[in-house]
Amino acid sequence: MTKAALAVAVLSAALGAHAAEEPGQLYAGTAKADITPSAADAIDLTNHKLNIQDHIYARVLVLKTDQTSLAIVSLDLILFGSEKVVADAKAKWGVDHVILSSSHTHSGMAPKGLIIGGGQPDWTRYRFDPREKVDWPGLSADPWYAATEEKIVAAIGEAMKNLFPARIAIGRSPFESDYMAHNRRRVSKNGRVTMMWRNPSKVPTEPLDPQIRVIRVDDEAGKPRVVAVHYACHAVIQMHTGVLSRDYPGAAVDTIEDQMGEGCMGMFLQGAEGDIDTYSVGVSGERGREIAHKAGVSLGEAAARLAKKTVPKDRPENSLEVAERMVNIAYRSGRGSTDACVTTAVINDAFALVSMPGEIFIQHQLDISEKSPLPETLILGIAYSGRGCPFLIYVPTEQAVKEGGYGATECSFVEPKAGKRMVNTALARIRAFLRN
Repeated sequence: MTKAALAVAVLSAALGAHAAEEPGQLYAGTAKADITPSAADAIDLTNHKLNIQDHIYARVLVLKTDQTSLAIVSLDLILFGSEKVVADAKAKWGVDHVILSSSHTHSGMAPKGLIIGGGQPDWTRYRFDPREKVDWPGLSADPWYAATEEKIVAAIGEAMKNLFPARIAIGRSPFESDYMAHNRRRVSKNGRVTMMWRNPSKVPTEPLDPQIRVIRVDDEAGKPRVVAVHYACHAVIQMHTGVLSRDYPGAAVDTIEDQMGEGCMGMFLQGAEGDIDTYSVGVSGERGREIAHKAGVSLGEAAARLAKKTVPKDRPENSLEVAERMVNIAYRSGRGSTDACVTTAVINDAFALVSMPGEIFIQHQLDISEKSPLPETLILGIAYSGRGCPFLIYVPTEQAVKEGGYGATECSFVEPKAGKRMVNTALARIRAFLRN
């Protein structure tokens, strides 16, 4: 039996009679895999040893209709790109599209092939400069990385084997917290940029997206099986403090699961966090752990409150449309270019998820929300779908490039219109889906 035939057989067994009886049905499946390294393998981007504070996970949500399927993988990692995971998910389990979405915790694991080197990194010469042609497939030589790839593929398979008829809905509400968030780029009236890495006084800044969104997936009995919270903010409360931590996204997910009840899996989907930070950054010891926990609880409680009001309704027909489009992005230097994969998923003509492989400035999220014909369109930053450059580093706006500063002219290599071009690519696909 070929791999493709095996995948079809596995899927048919998972769906059972539903596949033939309900062609307009939406199916969902979930799984979770522990991807915590051994104590010996726990290192950060600067090759420093990490003490394991938290277990870290890959959480999988599969959405499927009779037309296509999408696996969304939320990872407690600073970054994860793997062509192998996407290819194996397709070959072994028949999954058409995969989005690997990292929380971007700066207290996260780093594959050995991505390590910057000893000491504090020089962020203006970031190891992830795409011009350096990092051998991403070669990262599988790292035993932890290779094992993590296998665990993610297995988790996607588990989710595909446990598909259930599902209902889905999205909700939005304002979010204010004592712990986040602020725009770390302060632009004066004369256009001068200063970086405000921390904001203990909670000085108002802009632009921000002061909203959270939740995606809730229920089974046929109306029981919530997944609540995913989408929010845009760097996970940096415990960065460079020598611990392996999920930072605030971990506490947010735990809080969602506590409040939504047994059998509901929480997920965190990082948004366009490129210029957005928590108020506290790099807090060591028990104090850092406490702040990260409280920050996550504040987000998780808000998400759970919203999720309880966001009840999916039964639909006679469901739709899931997904497209991957390559955008060729020039380097700002004028020497060379790289391809970026923008994956656009439209669910029930109600909301869209748009994955982009980089740290996207928040204005791009505001722009796509305003211009989209859908009620909700969410950017998933730090996300990879198996093709093109896994990480464009920072993707600023054209205005930010003119202003300069970190993330705009420092540690950013792409053409000024890169973000706008990716946003427009996604908007074009959304409009095309709605016309069909």
